[in-house]
Amino acid sequence: MPKLAKRLGVGVTSLYWYFHSKEELLGTMLTQVADEYLSLLPDHEGLAWDEHFRRYFNDMRRIFLTHDVICDFLIMRTHVSLIGADSTVFMDRLNKEVAILLYAGFEPEVAARAYQAMSVYTSGTVQKVRLAELGGFDPNRKMFPDADSAIEAKIDASYPALRATYDYWNSTYSTWTDFNFGLNVILDGLRIHLPK
Repeated sequence: MPKLAKRLGVGVTSLYWYFHSKEELLGTMLTQVADEYLSLLPDHEGLAWDEHFRRYFNDMRRIFLTHDVICDFLIMRTHVSLIGADSTVFMDRLNKEVAILLYAGFEPEVAARAYQAMSVYTSGTVQKVRLAELGGFDPNRKMFPDADSAIEAKIDASYPALRATYDYWNSTYSTWTDFNFGLNVILDGLRIHLPK
């Protein structure tokens, strides 16, 4: 609270006039950030379920990568379950997204696990990019950016599978090509769970 008060240019005690605890303040801030995030997230009504989620999770990733505060609150420092049912906008949107999977024919368990898998995958790729940025690294760097000729020779001689795939390794899996490849693998895998 003292750091926040200093940043806002107010006394610590004045913060407690409005919030009785740090947790109450953080809860309020988290709800506001979640609502702001959802206001930026487009709706893709009318698309097939797979195209809907391809666009939805690309939009989610774009928002997190371009809005540091939203990313830090919702990806880096909190867990979505902390938002709670008091954020009706968040709960409404989550309900709508899960309903798309149910309407497509997925069983409830598969729908829940599918949404969570895509969400955690998206959040994980964003987190790796953000951690690289916070650490002062280029998130698009190759896996072995400082490999000298001796390391290159060792890779050539001892690791043929790594040599064959070397150009496709990225330290954060952060490119849009990388991200969409993984998302498409998840979407393609979900199709086997649809009724025939």
